[in-house]
Amino acid sequence: MSENKLTFRTIVVGVMILLWSMLPVAASAQTWQFRIGGGLASQFKDSRPVGAFKLGVGYEHEFDQHWTLTPSLYFYAKGRKLPDESVAIRDADGNHVLDDDGNPVYGVKGTTITANYVEAAFPFSYYVRTSERRYLIFSAGPYVSVGVAGKHTVKGDAEREGAEKLYVEQKTFSVDGIRRFDAGLQASVAYQFTDNLVLGIEADFGLTPFTRDGGRNVSGLLTLSYRFDMRSR
Repeated sequence: MSENKLTFRTIVVGVMILLWSMLPVAASAQTWQFRIGGGLASQFKDSRPVGAFKLGVGYEHEFDQHWTLTPSLYFYAKGRKLPDESVAIRDADGNHVLDDDGNPVYGVKGTTITANYVEAAFPFSYYVRTSERRYLIFSAGPYVSVGVAGKHTVKGDAEREGAEKLYVEQKTFSVDGIRRFDAGLQASVAYQFTDNLVLGIEADFGLTPFTRDGGRNVSGLLTLSYRFDMRSR
């Protein structure tokens, strides 16, 4: 089975599981949440941050006046920038290029990775009422995601041939050592300041390595959610 077919089937299965998890609560829960967020993403070690954003929808089930569960499905763009590396400049024959004093000439190699995921999250939330229809919301729960797209770009790689010495671009999840699947913990603090709008700060902490050398995703976002309560219609 090809990797593309495996990825497509994994996404379909994940969506079906998410929808199935919503069915038992449909009779009592009527609140949809549409969420958008933007911020920064990186990995826990040896990386610099790049821009990140997410967009998706969740369906909130209320257990009581404080506790809820919100199965959600997102498109999530993450990534990272690796530390710059000093690399020796070589000529067409693979020999070190020397300056006028006979010393090797070095350049800078930079690598930037973007990774786009379809993510299913299952956060539990605790609501603290601050005033009439105003709440402070604490949330945490697991997430699982599968990579669907992204770019792995390298500038200044003197070990490559021809024009690739200056710039080379590959699909992120086709690069050896990068894994397509990710899972971890999502946590957030938010404030519901109108009947429908919620502003929050969210972080995702990867618990499974997405690279062969143990790299784990981490990201932080400022989020805005719109709550659509069917019971009020």
